[in-house]
Amino acid sequence: MKSAPQPLPVEPEKLKPVLHDKIERMDGQHLALLSRVVLQLEAEERAERLGEAFDKDHEQGILRRIPELVKQFRAEHRYA
Repeated sequence: MKSAPQPLPVEPEKLKPVLHDKIERMDGQHLALLSRVVLQLEAEERAERLGEAFDKDHEQGILRRIPELVKQFRAEHRYA
């Protein structure tokens, strides 16, 4: 099975104008697709950061304290 070729590193200063030009020439359908791709990339980045934060919280024992913290919060915030 062939693996996808690795992209060559490109300096952002050189890549940005090329991408801007391509975006300017895109029709509405391609712009909508590009927007979804960017949203997906952002979602994946956030999911990775969230996963790292959960790992850190787990290492620090914070997740084990959730029942205690919920009980404390409920005691301090009585509902009618």
